[in-house]
Amino acid sequence: LGLTLASLAGSLSTLYLHPGTDLLKQVQKSYIRLFYVDWEANIPTWYQASTLLFCSIILATIARGKRARRDPYVWHWAALAIIFLAMSIDEEAVIHEMAIKPLRQAFHMGGLLYYAWVVPGAAAVLLFALAYLRFLWSLPPRTRLLFAVAGVIYVGGALGVEAMSGLWADRHGEENLVYMMISTVEELMEMIGIIVFIHALLDYTGRHLGKVTLHVDAVGPHDAATALEICNGIVPEGGEAAEVPRRR
Repeated sequence: LGLTLASLAGSLSTLYLHPGTDLLKQVQKSYIRLFYVDWEANIPTWYQASTLLFCSIILATIARGKRARRDPYVWHWAALAIIFLAMSIDEEAVIHEMAIKPLRQAFHMGGLLYYAWVVPGAAAVLLFALAYLRFLWSLPPRTRLLFAVAGVIYVGGALGVEAMSGLWADRHGEENLVYMMISTVEELMEMIGIIVFIHALLDYTGRHLGKVTLHVDAVGPHDAATALEICNGIVPEGGEAAEVPRRR
């Protein structure tokens, strides 16, 4: 929310504040460059990439625990970890945006499809939903509901509101208050969706995997490097965490 408000303040300043000196103009420009949520390679982008990476780490941890239990859906969890890692890389490296202009020009897209990547994006979401339907229904009701809410919010922002912003940009351009407001809503929905998903993953881990511990071991007395490993300990009530061999 703080990043969204900072972005909105910067957006409004471009429309209603006109600094009188070159220094103030540069300060305003730098502020917007750092905080505007619709631009890439700035603080909001770093935040979103970090939260997506955190999701990937939690999912990989769950996958490891599921593997120890020989769970039939272990590969679904592992694939989710890879997907969120790819999403984190894409968010930081601005990969999917590179497809917008080529697709738009090749297929003469406009209106709701002005940001043409929403077409392959929607297709990917549909395929994902079909592939993960049984997995979703295998989850506990609480987790299933949280996953669904997170997905609706995130996809609603990333594709639905993105399409609306494309329609407006196609007709009125991007340098106006309405477009900035739509883009802010889009990015806010994505952030909220990921926060809900992280809550769902942590809640599921605590309720159904037991204790998760992080071991930090020094490699040697003269070596500053550390060996990090995430281990899953399934803790029965009143018992102790099961030991998991640590790789070194």
